[in-house]
Amino acid sequence: MKFLSVFSRPFTLLFLLMGPLLLIACSVPGPVSSDSAEARAARLGTQWGETIDSRVRTQSLKRLNDTPVAVDVLHYSAAPASSERLRELPLANGRVGLRILRENGTAWPIYRTGGTQRLQGRSGERYTLEYRNYSTKTYEIVATVDGLDVLSGQPGSVRNRGYVLRPGEHLRIKGFRKSGDEVAAFRFASVTDSYAANSAAGSPANVGVIGTAVFELNAPPPATARPCHSGPCAFPNDGNNGQGRYAAPPVYD
Repeated sequence: MKFLSVFSRPFTLLFLLMGPLLLIACSVPGPVSSDSAEARAARLGTQWGETIDSRVRTQSLKRLNDTPVAVDVLHYSAAPASSERLRELPLANGRVGLRILRENGTAWPIYRTGGTQRLQGRSGERYTLEYRNYSTKTYEIVATVDGLDVLSGQPGSVRNRGYVLRPGEHLRIKGFRKSGDEVAAFRFASVTDSYAANSAAGSPANVGVIGTAVFELNAPPPATARPCHSGPCAFPNDGNNGQGRYAAPPVYD
C-alpha cells in the first residue's frame, strides 16, 4: 500500500493511497434545523481558498484492519453554541485529539450537546485541522470536509488515502490537496460559495460537516544502526548525545 509523505511547514505529514468506497460524512443531519430562515442563514460551508505550499512523497504502510477504530463527525455553522465546551474532540477513545485552528494558531471552540459536536465558525476565516497522537501506535487519518475527501476532492470514503499520524506527533491539514506540492486553504464561506456546491463531486446538502476516520497502521519502528563488534564502525555512537550541532574544526598536535 503506497503512502505519500507531506512536507507542510513547519510540520511533516504522511498519507497513503487506497481505492474508492463511499462512506464518510455524507448528508449527516446537523444540529441546526434547516426548516427556518434563521437556520438557513447560519449554515456555513468551506471554500476552495488560496494556495498553500505542501509537498508530498510516497511510502508503503498497511492497515491492520479495514474497519476504522473510530469514525466521528464535527458539525459547524455560524450559529452560537453554549453547551459543554471541549478542549479538543477526542477520537479513538482519546488516543487521538482533533482541534480546529484559526489562522493565528488558536483553537476554535468545540461544544458537545448530547451526542453531537459543534463548532461556531465565521464566514471568511481560514481554518486548519490539527490531529494529535497521544498513543504509541501509528494511525491513518482519513478526513473529509463537507462530504469531500480532503486529498482527492471526491466523495468521502474509508478506502481513500489518508494522512499518517505517528506516535507522539501531530499533523495539520490546511486545505484540499491540489497537487503534490500545494493545497487550497480551508475557509468558512456561504453555502453557495463552498467547494462542495461548486464541484461536480460535491453537494450543498453535505456542507457543515468535518468527518474523520481513524485506522491503525502496521508501521515498524525506524531502523537503527547495528552495533559494531569488530572493524571500522560507521555509527560508533548510536545515541542522541552528539557534541554540538555542527562539526568542529580539527585539532592537530
